Amino acid sequence: MDKRIEELYQRYLSGELTPSELDDLKRQVPFVSDEELWNLMCEDFSSSSESARMTYESQQKVLRNIHEEIRKDKWHSRARRLLRIASMLILIISLAAGSYLWYESFTPTAPVYTYVSVKAGNKSTITLPDGTRVSLNGNSQLRYNVVPSKHREVVLMKGEAYFDVTKDPSCPFRVKVNDMQIEVLGTQFNVRYHKGVIETALFTGAVRLSSSAFAKDYRLYPGKKSIYQLASHHVTICDNDGSTDARWKDGYLAFNSQPLGEVLKEVENWYGVTIQIRNHHLPKDKLTGAFYHETLESVLHSLSMQYGFKYHINHDHVTIE
Repeated sequence: MDKRIEELYQRYLSGELTPSELDDLKRQVPFVSDEELWNLMCEDFSSSSESARMTYESQQKVLRNIHEEIRKDKWHSRARRLLRIASMLILIISLAAGSYLWYESFTPTAPVYTYVSVKAGNKSTITLPDGTRVSLNGNSQLRYNVVPSKHREVVLMKGEAYFDVTKDPSCPFRVKVNDMQIEVLGTQFNVRYHKGVIETALFTGAVRLSSSAFAKDYRLYPGKKSIYQLASHHVTICDNDGSTDARWKDGYLAFNSQPLGEVLKEVENWYGVTIQIRNHHLPKDKLTGAFYHETLESVLHSLSMQYGFKYHINHDHVTIE
């Protein structure tokens, strides 16, 4: 078969055929045998890995196009045979697609995830396949399935992560945390998942928060923060806390009006130690402040001076009396 016909046929299927090229195709079709036309059409569809995925709408569009051209220009018997061939081919594709979808419905195709885990006392920064950078705080775990320009999903299983997302308007970036989804195109934000609360602090760009538990979706803008209480499904939108939000990635162990018990939990996570509190009469007042690249000894000394307790460090175990 003439290569020119094959080229014109491919352009016709892709919708790129010009009027003059269509006339050229009409002139040449009568001189091609039915068998050659059939082989051309079958080879085109069978050689594509997407053929079985052709939607019903796409199938009907191809068929309507052929019908319309025949109606307008009244092709001869050769064209009518081509129509019959096309109709048969559409039927074959429909059956193939049906079989494929039926097979897919009974064949699990679970996405392949890469897992990342950071122990308490450590921090890590990873670069995803699409160029997105993710910084992970201590005692954090996530998994991701990222295929550039096709699929970008991260699941934060626990802990805290800062995302610097590579912009791709054609492929949204999604972060799932429990039953909430954060969707962005390209932005910087921090997510903290701790004790049944999900905090999302936005620094640049915009994000959309959604969940089956929400009455509506929420949209965040730079400088704003959402606090989602999982137990009550309550969402609060407020301003970012500049004294604490995401400061961990710059080396700050920061607190804003937190009870000493919570502060000590943060110290455990930050330094990768276990703290045993034997003194059950510690003050209940709250701490605001920050430590920058301080040693464990230095932090405990400062806290003991303020709260009046004694402590002992034995390797990765701390006792407070």
